[in-house]
Amino acid sequence: MQNTTIKRSPAWKSGLIVLSVIIGLLGLTACSGKSAADEKVTVNIAINGGLNLLTIAKNKGFFEEAFGKVNAEVKWNEFQSSVPLLEGVVSNRVDFSFIGDGTVVTGKAADSPFTVISVTGVEGNQNSVIVKPDSPIQSIADLKGKTIAVAKGSSGHIFLIKALEKNGLSEDDVKLVQLQPDEANPAFQSGNLDAWAIWDPFVTIETQGGRARILESVKTMGFIAPAVMIGRDQFLKDHPDLAALYLKVYQQTVEWVAGHLDEAVTILATEKKMDPELVRTLISNTHYINEPVSPEIEGAMQSTADILEATGTVKKKVDISKVYDNSFITEALK
Repeated sequence: MQNTTIKRSPAWKSGLIVLSVIIGLLGLTACSGKSAADEKVTVNIAINGGLNLLTIAKNKGFFEEAFGKVNAEVKWNEFQSSVPLLEGVVSNRVDFSFIGDGTVVTGKAADSPFTVISVTGVEGNQNSVIVKPDSPIQSIADLKGKTIAVAKGSSGHIFLIKALEKNGLSEDDVKLVQLQPDEANPAFQSGNLDAWAIWDPFVTIETQGGRARILESVKTMGFIAPAVMIGRDQFLKDHPDLAALYLKVYQQTVEWVAGHLDEAVTILATEKKMDPELVRTLISNTHYINEPVSPEIEGAMQSTADILEATGTVKKKVDISKVYDNSFITEALK
């Protein structure tokens, strides 16, 4: 009889061993119930300078408590202004934070990977142009030929451009000096600047301290200057549920502050090493919200985009209707 036994090669045996190992590993994974979905997610939250509700939420542990329940870990960063913050978004070090409408435009013009997910305020954090108390400058029109400090691309910069335009001037009519707040403050106090385009808490600190007066502000000029919450695009795509949870916790913080003003003042005064009464004034001057982008807010932001394009601050048109997504805040507020 012919021998029909098949001779198996060493390679075939190796393949069988590998297959057995894979099946065994799959069986262990199934038994243990572990999967990629069970891995802990890191949520990077950034505080964007000044007095803000994220500082309070961090102090109270609101985000840690909420995200801990869904196997997510919170990591915090802090930036002095929006421009370096967006660098953190690009390098995947920031998943959530808040910025002004000017930075939304400059960021999207540079293809920064973020999306606006809610509106946190409409007063631009008291964006103002301030001058020394004894300055002869009495109006925006008087700024022609003057030296003004500004953090370019910031909400203060946008306010300055709009204020100049409303008074028949442009950036070409003044001398702009690019300075971050910590650099601008001593330069302003030493008299090396004629004016400073800046936001709170610096506006209130300088005016209440008798070292400055407000020439014009978003309130006196009737401007809508939205502040918005942003999320990093890839994080929003990978974890839409956590984006909604983030906004839910922020809403919790908004409501908590409204009912615990004294404690909120104490937290911010301690964290920022500021006078409590000054902090109370700053909080009282700010209307904290957490709402979808409305047609009015979209229009105000588009106006900012159009002005920045016209002045050459950004090199391409930004369509605001494509930079926000209300689905996360809608889910959060259910």
